[in-house]
Formats: sequence, C-alpha cells, structure tokens
Amino acid sequence: MKAKKNTRQRSEQMQQVSAGLRDVLGMTQWRKEHPHATWAEIEAMVDERMNQLRAQLLQEVVQMGETEEWSKIPQEERPRCATCGKPLVGRGEQMRWIQTNGGEAVKLTRTYGTCPQCGVGFFPPG
Repeated sequence: MKAKKNTRQRSEQMQQVSAGLRDVLGMTQWRKEHPHATWAEIEAMVDERMNQLRAQLLQEVVQMGETEEWSKIPQEERPRCATCGKPLVGRGEQMRWIQTNGGEAVKLTRTYGTCPQCGVGFFPPG
C-alpha cells in the first residue's frame, strides 16, 4: 500500500488545535514517558485516545437531541413507527450501549417508544 503524500500546508489554526489535543489526550505526557516509542506505538496510542475522545463527543452530541418528553411534543413532531407510520407513545427512558466505529462503547439514555396501533417498540437513533 502506497502512502499518499500530504502536500497541503497545515494551517496555524490546525496546529493550535493539534497542540491542544496533545494535552487533552495526554499525549504530551505519554511521549515524555515513552521517549523511544516507535511510529507504530505512537500511532496506536493516538488512535486509542482519539477513539475515546470521539466516543465521548458522540455520546454528548446524541444526548443533546433528546431534551423534551414525547408527551409534551405535538404528535406530528414525534418519532413515527417504521412499520405503520403512526406517532409513537413514550414509555419512559431506557439505556442502550452502542459501539462506535473506533471500538469504544457509548451509553445512551433515550425515550423508548411504542406504536399505539401495531405495538412495535422503538429506541430512536441519533
């Protein structure tokens, strides 16, 4: 596999973000503790820490979308049954664990709904 050559200049803003991420991810300290780490070891640690950060960000952003009880939302704006299209009725919150593409587990607490017509249960995505 041939690596692509990166001919783009990294902007000053990207360099600042990278420096901040090094500290947030603990990579500055990790590198001091592993001064002889190989490229593969550094890359694996960056990937591991980025995956953890990614999972945290995903969890927070998804949870931002669920702010109101379904009973307070007009029926036409509620999630709909994938089977018959009727507005769902909230049946309280339930928790689910979802695995990210990076292999990290994300815990979501969302309103679980059922269809008043066909009885299908639904845990809404994103």
